Parts: sequence; C-alpha cells; structure tokens
Amino acid sequence: MVRKQRVADGWPVRRMPLRLVLIVPFVVQTVGAVWLTGWLAIRNGQHAVNEVAGQLRQETGDRISHTLDDFLETPHLVNRLSADAIRQGFIDPTDKRATYRYLRQLMIDFPTMESIFWGRPDGEFIGNGRFDQGFDRYMTAGPSEGGAIRFYDVDLAGNPNTLTNETPGFETITRPWYTAAVAAKQPTWSDVFVYHAYPLLALPASAPIYDAEGNLVGVVGSNFFMSQISEFLQSLTIGEHGQAFVVEPSGLLVASSTDEPLLWMEEGQPQRQRVQQSDNDLLRGTAAVLVQEFGHLSQIRQPTQLEFDLEGDRQFVEAIPYRDEWGLDWLIVVVVPESDFMAQINANTRVTIALCAGALLLSVASGIVTARWLAQPLVALNQATKEIAKGNLHQTVVTPRIREVDELSHSFNQMTMQLQSALTEQRDLNQALANSENQLRQFLDAVPVGIAIHDATGQLIYTNELAQLLLQIEVFQPVELENLAIAFQIYRAGTPDLYAQEHMPALRALNGEVLQTDDLELRLEKGTIPIEVSASPIFDQDDRIMYSVVAFQDISDRKRSQEQLVYNALHDTLTDLPNRNLLMERLELSINWARQIEDYHFAVLFLDLDRFKVINDSLGHLAGDELLVAIAHRLLGTIRPTDLAARLGGDEFVILLDEIGGIQDAVRAAERILRQFRTVFEVDGRELCLSTSIGIVLGDRSYHHPPDLLRDADIAMYRAKGNGRATYAIFDADMHTQALKRLDIEHDLRRAIRNQEFVVHYQPIVSLSSGKIIGFEALVRWQNPKRGLIPPGQFVAIAEETGLIQAIDTWVLRQACTQLAVWQQQFPQHPLLKISVNLSARDIWDAPLVETLDSILADTPLVNFGGLTLEITESILIENVSATIDLLSRIKERGIAVSIDDFGTGYSSMSYLHDLPIDTLKVDRSFVGHMTREGKNYRITETIVQLSNRLGLEAIAEGIETSEQLSFLQQFGCEYGQGYLFSKPIPAESATVLLQSATPYPMG
Repeated sequence: MVRKQRVADGWPVRRMPLRLVLIVPFVVQTVGAVWLTGWLAIRNGQHAVNEVAGQLRQETGDRISHTLDDFLETPHLVNRLSADAIRQGFIDPTDKRATYRYLRQLMIDFPTMESIFWGRPDGEFIGNGRFDQGFDRYMTAGPSEGGAIRFYDVDLAGNPNTLTNETPGFETITRPWYTAAVAAKQPTWSDVFVYHAYPLLALPASAPIYDAEGNLVGVVGSNFFMSQISEFLQSLTIGEHGQAFVVEPSGLLVASSTDEPLLWMEEGQPQRQRVQQSDNDLLRGTAAVLVQEFGHLSQIRQPTQLEFDLEGDRQFVEAIPYRDEWGLDWLIVVVVPESDFMAQINANTRVTIALCAGALLLSVASGIVTARWLAQPLVALNQATKEIAKGNLHQTVVTPRIREVDELSHSFNQMTMQLQSALTEQRDLNQALANSENQLRQFLDAVPVGIAIHDATGQLIYTNELAQLLLQIEVFQPVELENLAIAFQIYRAGTPDLYAQEHMPALRALNGEVLQTDDLELRLEKGTIPIEVSASPIFDQDDRIMYSVVAFQDISDRKRSQEQLVYNALHDTLTDLPNRNLLMERLELSINWARQIEDYHFAVLFLDLDRFKVINDSLGHLAGDELLVAIAHRLLGTIRPTDLAARLGGDEFVILLDEIGGIQDAVRAAERILRQFRTVFEVDGRELCLSTSIGIVLGDRSYHHPPDLLRDADIAMYRAKGNGRATYAIFDADMHTQALKRLDIEHDLRRAIRNQEFVVHYQPIVSLSSGKIIGFEALVRWQNPKRGLIPPGQFVAIAEETGLIQAIDTWVLRQACTQLAVWQQQFPQHPLLKISVNLSARDIWDAPLVETLDSILADTPLVNFGGLTLEITESILIENVSATIDLLSRIKERGIAVSIDDFGTGYSSMSYLHDLPIDTLKVDRSFVGHMTREGKNYRITETIVQLSNRLGLEAIAEGIETSEQLSFLQQFGCEYGQGYLFSKPIPAESATVLLQSATPYPMG
C-alpha cells in the first residue's frame, strides 16, 4: 500500500519524526555555536581591547580636563575676590601693608594658590608667594624699592622679616600679566613663564580694575604653578605603561605624568622642555605621530583618537583640545599601549575555545538521549496547548513515566483549572491597584513638602502639587537627571555654578545613600529660594534600588533668622554697631600688631554720654534709644573705614583708631567727635543738646590684654567728666589716683555686705494668657545709709569686678528662698509660685555654687524646690559647654529650674541649646522694647519664642511696656512676661498684697 503524500507548491512534504527534529537542529546549533564562539572570542578580544583602551583614554582625558577646570578656575576666583575688595573699599590699594594682609588671608583661604599680587599704574607692586617648601614670602616692588622686586620671609602673623631674594630691573607695568590684562580690559591669562626669582614654571591670571570714571586703578593677579598639574598626572593610573601630558600648540610641555623635568638651566637661563625633544620614547613618538597626522599641534580642534606602532607595539592615543573662557589653548594627550590589555584576553580566548569543544560533545550525547524520552509526552502537551489557545480551558493530559514530564503534565492540568480563576482575580487586583495609586497621589499632594520621584535611571517621573508650585511647573513632563539642574535652575548655594549631576540628591539616593542637605537653591523668576532636601532610595523585594524619593522645602525664613542671630551675636541690637565681642577681637588684633611692628600705633577712645540718664528718665526709654541710634550714625560719619565704632552697652561707646601716626591723630579724632555733638539732635520732634566725655589711651606694646585698654580709657573718660564734661582727657599715670576712688566704693560695698544694707525687690512675672501672677524676679537694691536706695546699675558692675558679687548674690538667693517659703505657707492656693534669682559668671565658675545651694535649701523650709529658678546669662554658656552642662545637670537634680537670661544678646548658643538642661528662655528687653511689626526685632523676638516652643521650653519676655508689645507677644505664643506695663520691682510687702488680691492683669 502506498501512503499518499501532501504536495506543497509541487514538492512532496514528509512528516519528520520529533526525535530527529530534536536531535539534528540541536547538533547543528551546537556545532555552529562552538565555531561562532571561537571566532567571536578572537574578534571580540581585539574589539574589547579597543573599547577598553578607548574608554580608559576618554575617561582619563575627561578627568584631566575636569581637574584643569578646577585648578584654573581658582586663580580667576581669587582675582575676582581681590578686585571686589578694592572696588568696595574693604582694602585701600595704596596701603601696602593692609593690601598684603588681605592677599595673605586669600592664600590661607585658597591653599592651592602659590602667588597672589597687585600692581598699580605708578609701578608699585605688592604680593604674597609660596615658593620655598611652602613658606610664605612678602613680595614688594616698584619705585619705592628702587626698581627691584624683593622677597621677605614672614612670621606667623604675616609680618615681613628677613630679605630672602631680590631681582633688579622689575617694572610692574611692563610685566606680561600686567600688559595682558590692560590690553584685554577683562580677566585673562598671559603666557606660561619661568618665575624670575625661583626655577618654577607658572601660569599667570590677571584682571584690570577701573574706577567709576573708567580710569585704570591697577591689576590684580595670581600665579598657578604647573607642578600641581604634573603631580596630578603622576597620580593617575593609566594602564600599566600609559602616559599623559599637557602641551601648548607650540610643542612646549605644560605638564606630564613622567618624572621628566619641564625646564632646565642652560648658561644661567631657564629652558623649557619641548615634547618632540622629550627623553621619554612614548611622549616623543606620540608627538611625532600627531604632528605627522595634523601638520601642527594647533590644528587639533576636536577630540581625536588614533593608533600607531612604536617598536612593534600598537599604541592608542586620545588628543583633547582644552580651552577656557579666558583664552587658554592647550592640548591634553593620553597614550596607552595595547600590550597592557591583550595578554590576558588571548589566554581567555584559548580557554574559551577548549571549553566550547568539550561542551559540544556532551551536548550531542545528551540531546540524543533526551529526545527519545520527550517526544511522545511533548506531542500530547502540544495538542492540549492548541486547544487552550482556541479557548477550551478544560484540557487534561495523560502523565508519562518520565518524572519531570510527569510533573509538567500535572502542572499543566492544574494550570487549566486555575487559569480561569486567576483571570478573575487579576481583574480585581487591577482595580484595587488603580484605587491604591489614586489614594497615594492624594496622600503625596497633602504632604507639606515638595515630593519628587525618580526611576532607576534617574529620570524624574512624578512631582506632587507643592513640588510643582516650588519649581514653577505648569504641566508636568518627565525630565532626565542630566537636564534637571538646567530645567529647574538648581544652583549650589552661594555660587554661580549649576548643581553638579553627580551630587544630585536623587542620584546619590539611587546609589544607596540616605541624605539631607541644604546646599541647593532655586533661581527662578520670583527670585532665589534656598531649599532643604532629603533623599532616600526605594528597594524592591530583592533589595534592588528601583526609585529615589526626594523631599524638599523652602527654608528662606529659617536662613534669614539664622543669619540675623549670627549678626546679632557681634552687633548691638539697638544701634547696629559692633558690640563688645567684636570690639575685643579687634583690640586683640591691634595689640598683636603693636607688639610685632615697631612703628605701628593705635588708640582707643572711650565715650560716655553726659546727662543721658536725665534724657532717658524724662523722655522715656524709647526716646533714649532713638537718641542712641542717632549718635551711632554720627560716630560712623567721623571715623575712617579702617576704624571701628562699637557700643559697649547703655550710653557707652568705644572708638578704635587703627594705624595712626601718634597721639595727635587721636586728639584730632576726639575733637571731630566733640564738634559733631555740638549740633543738636532731633528726637521725637524735640531738639536735644547732648555732650560726651571722651577718654583717650594710646595703644603700644606695653599692653597685653584688651580689657587693660578699656580700663585705662574708662579711667581717662572719668577724668574728662571730672574736668567739666564735653571734653576729652588723655590717660596718664596720674589717673591711677583717680582710679583709687573706686576703691572707696568697693570699701563701702564690703561694709554694706557686713552690715546687710541690701534689700530685695520683686518684679511680677505674669501669664500672658490669663493675666495671673505666676512668680517674681528677685532684684537687689543697696540701701546706703548716706545715699539712700541705690539701683544695681551703680554698684553691680564694681561688685563683679571685685568679686563681691558672690557674697551679694548668695545673700539675695537666701532672702529669695526665705521669702518663697513664707509665700508657700501663706498662700497654699499658689503651690507652683516661682521666684527667679540672677547669677553672675563669678557665681558659676568662681564659687562652689552647688554646695551653697544645698546649704541654703537645708536652712530654708521650702515646700517645693521647683519654685526656685536660677537665671544665667547666655554668654556664660559658651565659656565651657561640657562643664556648663554638668553644673546645670547637678542643679536640676535638686528640682531647681534653670533659665537663660538676655537670650539673643550674646554669642549664639543654639548649636548646643538642645543639650542644655534648661527650662526657660528669657527674651531680652532690648528686643521687646523696640518691636515694630515691620522691624527686625519683631522677627527676632518671634524666632526666639518659636525656638523655645519647639525645644519644649517656656518663654518669658522682659521689658514689656506697651499694650502693642503685649499683643505681639501673645500672637507669637509667648507664655509669660514682665515689665512696667504690669509692675515695676516692688518690696516684699507690696508683692504680698498683690498675691492676696489675686486680681489678674488685663490681657487685651
């Protein structure tokens, strides 16, 4: 019987056995795979070498280019800083010493700079250089130096000492860096040169400075030494034998990764190395190939890769032109030998071919065996699968004797049964997922910060509503990470640079970091917005990073508050003049200069206003403050920019006259100030006549400590007051007699302590929400038998200077505790009544405070020690933070509360405020008393109150005198306050009457 055969296009089609179909193609494919693997192993080996070498060259070239950007941007940044300082009057360009101090500080701030200098059209030159083993050199030249440039070594304070080097014939205005800047009329480079005084290769950057009329003031410049680039190139790993070098179009070497010198001396003249004449075969051969290929190095205008043979070894070359905005034109060349890569690749290729041949034999044998067992069950599975494809899900197959195929058949049967239910569940899950995504978007839009989500490639794929508002996005579009900074104008805070992609929080989170930073700012149409950013990676179930979530918010208000608090630490809050802290720093600097420079002189003028208290008492503190501000403005108008006017407090001012010729300069300055005071002051619609007494002390090397200067100037000021006021007096030895009179006051104070001539007055502390009295501040008064009741302002300062304040404060503390015990027994309905007692620095550091407290508490029948609060000033905290925390912790262990008095008027202690065991912040009266809704004191007071609330501390405002001030404090959420609006300090009997009446103060 002849079986019929199908015919397709005239050709008979035979059915082939499944076994043959499985075996023949498998064998053919395996043979083809082995052959292809061997062929590709050889070909791809070479290709891999090319790619790896190309990538290495490109990455090395890019790294060199980026490093050159960093190196070469610094000289122009330094020049901009110098030019800005001269234009804005921070330094006097005609003052060589002042200019040198500024240039030397720039060298400290920018350690990579080797030389910074300044030249004037009159030929004068001043600079600072670092040549010999990194030591600074004072450089000066010009007509004043006889036409030579001289180098001096300097001491630790930057003062010139010994002449170390001298080069004659130095003309500033003919130097290449000077002429290049004048010709360009903008920042520029001049040619690389060998330093005239030292065998160093340098690249000068310079910039001209013009005044408002367009006249040339001078040229600032800085030298960058090529040795830094060579050191960087030598630190690179470029394969095993690769090299890199930087060359000018003329062929002169700028830097190289070899240890070959870039210059040498020939007949006493420095000679630069040309790359075509290099002793290094690889550098010399590479240069020859580049010249042969392009005709001249200057013709290489685009990044170029090429290959050449050197002594039978193929070399890979990458040539990258390097140019910058200031006219620099260099060529970066990286060359890598092929032999660095090929040895291992050839060995791997031989192993790969051997393994493939073995795999061929094993694969053919296993294919034959496997085909015999798989044919029949696979046909059955194939037929059942076709039925499922047609929609018939009710399929079963007979299980064969092969265990794996048997399991496959069982799985297939189960799959057909579960498929329908799985499809139903999938539809339900898709709906639930859609609902969850919608809820997630609503949650993210409700978050009070901007949220941005990036996928694993860094692409921005989502922003919530607040993020779109901050970034000014109208319609969201996905943004690639490399375009993020440009798209949203993201800059590194305080710089002109866009935020670098590699530092983007989103990318760092995708690299596994969890971070928080505030060094970004958005520069959009509505202005610059500083932002704080937090970023975290999101992992899948296999711990792979799939997304990064970035949260950011506008921190403009916080930045402004922080800057204001730092400024307040060094300036008087009323007059905006430097305060005592800044004055002491400047005095310390002047003393050091006087001890190191023989002809350096300075003077201190101590001013105390005559009859200011009369004006303050008659017109009020607000008018007095307005007068102090007007006086500050006049003082600033009488001094030079290099001088300093500071307010010590109250009506005391100090003038520091820097670098004067002698005492006559100080006298002339005092006379100018006295003439200014002869003009009436207009305050609150009134014309006031006011004078001042001035004490003058000439600073010289006999002074070692700033307080000594202030002491002697203060003595001279009191002499001026004794001479009739409205005049000045110069400190001399005779004034010590006058100082002895203060000893009489000290004697009277000692007698007052022995005779207990002091009394305590109590100023109520009031709840600003209920108007009820919650406690009192204990304030000492001196009941002098002859002079009557003396306020603390007239004796506390002397008591602190002499150390008597400890005995007075201990007495006040004991009296306050005794009075608190009486009130606790007399008014049991006020179990939480508080009394605050002020402590001085001597109480904290010079006395056994804790032992004194234990003794007083043991002798006082207090019901609740928590009613006692000790107030310390902010400035005490920073003297020794760890010791302060330990002392305050010991006080807190006894149940005693601790309050920071006059917060915000001293050095800022916010950086460790959260570590201090304290209960209360007291807002200083200088802030409260000058609050207006648009004024800075309003914002400062609000910030301090909010700070206390966030730290869980109570806030007490001092010096409340008006209803408007009370209203502001209530709006801020300030809990308590005290001041003349409620009551002045009163005797204990009057305070008892207030407690008995229990009448709240009106609060609105």
